[in-house]
Amino acid sequence: MINRRELIAGITGGVVSAGLFKSVEINSDNIISASNIMALRQLSAPADRTCAVVLGYHFAGDGAPKLVYWDAGSEKTANQGTVISSLKSAKGRWLQLHNGVMDFRQFGIFNGQNAADAALNAMVSDPLIHRIEAHTSLNFISRHRFNRSNITLDFNNHTVTASGLEILADPKNNYLAAIFSFTGLAEEQTTVSVLRKPLPLLSEIYPVDDSNLYPVGQWYCLESDRMTGHWERKIQRLVQVTEQIDETHIRLNYRSGWVLEEQSHLHWRKVTPVENVCIRNMQYVEEGQLANNSSQPVALVYAIYCDVINVHAQGTFWSVIFRRWNTFFRTEHCSLTNPPSVSWGGAGYLTQQIYCQYGVISDCTTSNARHLNDLTASSSCVVKNCHSNGDSSGAFVTHGQYEHDLHFTANSGILTLANSGKAWGQSAARIVINQHRCSILTADTHVTDLTLTDVCIHRNAEQDNLGILRLNCDGLTVQNCTLSGELTLLQNSRRSIKMNVFENCGFVLDPRHDSTISNLAPDDPYIISHPAAEARNSINGRSLVYFSHCQFKGTDKDVSLLIKNKDINFNACRLENVSLILTAEGPQKIVINGDSTLAGDHMSRPLLSRTGDHAVTWRLGPLQSEVTGDEQLHIEVASGINHYQAHHVTFTHGRRLFSDKAFSRPSYFIEQNNILINTTSVVPASTGPHIVVENTEV
Repeated sequence: MINRRELIAGITGGVVSAGLFKSVEINSDNIISASNIMALRQLSAPADRTCAVVLGYHFAGDGAPKLVYWDAGSEKTANQGTVISSLKSAKGRWLQLHNGVMDFRQFGIFNGQNAADAALNAMVSDPLIHRIEAHTSLNFISRHRFNRSNITLDFNNHTVTASGLEILADPKNNYLAAIFSFTGLAEEQTTVSVLRKPLPLLSEIYPVDDSNLYPVGQWYCLESDRMTGHWERKIQRLVQVTEQIDETHIRLNYRSGWVLEEQSHLHWRKVTPVENVCIRNMQYVEEGQLANNSSQPVALVYAIYCDVINVHAQGTFWSVIFRRWNTFFRTEHCSLTNPPSVSWGGAGYLTQQIYCQYGVISDCTTSNARHLNDLTASSSCVVKNCHSNGDSSGAFVTHGQYEHDLHFTANSGILTLANSGKAWGQSAARIVINQHRCSILTADTHVTDLTLTDVCIHRNAEQDNLGILRLNCDGLTVQNCTLSGELTLLQNSRRSIKMNVFENCGFVLDPRHDSTISNLAPDDPYIISHPAAEARNSINGRSLVYFSHCQFKGTDKDVSLLIKNKDINFNACRLENVSLILTAEGPQKIVINGDSTLAGDHMSRPLLSRTGDHAVTWRLGPLQSEVTGDEQLHIEVASGINHYQAHHVTFTHGRRLFSDKAFSRPSYFIEQNNILINTTSVVPASTGPHIVVENTEV
């Protein structure tokens, strides 16, 4: 017989408080013991409220002791863990006393040989349990969907498998594939409000018909109208009402990332989210090779403050961590290795977020996976210190469904923004990328106000030895970045009021000008969504592109940069073995000043030249142009209309060629205060006041 003092002192494991003893009116006369669960069940029904110490589940000392009491009137469904039936009496149950922390061993699960599904269901369904722990490996054969909040599943770094898993009826609904799925409740009914005037950028006050119908604290799935694309909407977020401003306005915990036009509709669907769920410390090993027989560990839908920490997966088909309609979350120290597919849509991901905001994804890794992190129709999330290897599809992606205010810092792996096709909208705004390392970075659709700082794009032997940087010039800021490979700038949108600025960057360019970004197949999503992709190593657009204190180097004598942009400026830059070719497909202006340097060593083309028929405005100087060969051309202007001014330019060695045809009216040619050192010049004949050469020393 064990006395009451010893029990309270913790002889049985120290997990039961004195308050719980009091609740069953325990005393030294009604405490018994049993060596295991079967011995307990074989006891004759004792007096009501009799307490029993069970020394183990299968045998004494096996790691699953427990304290139970007899409830003579109970007819609860037995699970032989927290609710234990008697073999001697149909009525009455042994009920476990605990402090809210439960262990699979309490249900007789000590390894992965026996399915742990029933034990999991019993523990999650018990509102008194707030923490579930695993102390051995586990195997699950079912996909569980819970609506439970305020619970932690801690697997203590043990292995979880899904051998013998049930077949997924509809493999396209990949979020149903999770072993541990926590889903809030969303009403089907939707309330619609109409904007009587445009909703400005960064609005947090939203108009409604009656604010009394939107109580403070209530959560909603908020959606704006569907646009041209099948999935294209500017707003899809799980938001909370934080204030009733007046009778027709409420404040939300979400600032709009895009302007909504007058007469736009907002759709409100009431949600009771799951909250404060944490899944942590799991080694998940999956062997399923097909969409319907594989699984993922975690899915969280209509969820707030739900975290996934230290989950490491091998061989999972679907996203290891799938989130949809999540707000306020963390994904930390997670990884994925060698998924069976990186081509099936939604397969081979570490973490996928759809309609999510206010999340942090940090310290995660993938190897040979499709995507490390996918943010679709999401905002205000931070991705930091995450690293991928063996990826060819893009470790970090957004679909282009109006993502905004995302921040990537100190990561490595291919990064593509808004590149999933027109069905999603191909739009993103105010994305910040810092200290990133990769072989490909593409953001060349409708990406507005993109900022890159200290980004390094390097060549990758596995992808035709290319490094690729393709960007949309719409409020673009690029600072302290380096590239080896391809630089291609486009302009597919004009939403920003900012200039496009490159500062203190270094570019080592290859000679390619074909119109694909790598050896991609014709049916690759990038090629499909970019049917008129611009040639590599070209600058295209209508807004000014400004390079300041940047250096360009060519890898051989054939490297050139095709300039199709309407307006381009090089200030205090050095261009070495790179030919600038203005295509003049429309009127163009080029400015090279700030004591810039052009240099060439036996280049196959002039350092500066033009094609096409439209007018080109040249503003050169102060700068130095240096070539090594006597026949090397500094500049060749032989066609079209040209407005040429060169001031304080020093040409060293080589030749210059300006044809009369290129400088008949309305063209003009003005050179002042220039120096030619061992340079041969063919200049237009002096036929009028539009040809001016002053103070030029030879």
